[in-house]
Amino acid sequence: MLRTGILFSIVIVVYDAIAAIIARSVGVAYNSFLVLALVLFLFMGVYAGRRRGSWSAIVAVAIAAAADATLGWYVAAIVGPGYVPGWTVRGLIVMAVESVVLATAIGAAGVCVGLAVAGRRHEFF
Repeated sequence: MLRTGILFSIVIVVYDAIAAIIARSVGVAYNSFLVLALVLFLFMGVYAGRRRGSWSAIVAVAIAAAADATLGWYVAAIVGPGYVPGWTVRGLIVMAVESVVLATAIGAAGVCVGLAVAGRRHEFF
């Protein structure tokens, strides 16, 4: 699962960089790309659930969510929107934790779908 988690992390950090470049060049808000990022986490969960065949697939999604809330935000800040005045370290930590929890929960829904599609849903119940 670590290899899958690293792959997912690379995908989401590259997505953050591309979204930041588009946001900067077109002039739209970077947070406009949030929904697509969450859809990516859903599909990551589906893929991991089908491939792993158990609920431990959530670990790969959680690794990617943590990478997104740290490295992904860092890359996006360098490439595009940059630092927003008024943000504090405490506020950033709270937002990062919320982001990881939300992305992992959406990924868990994807794992559920992946397990159901793979016919292995009985492992949960």
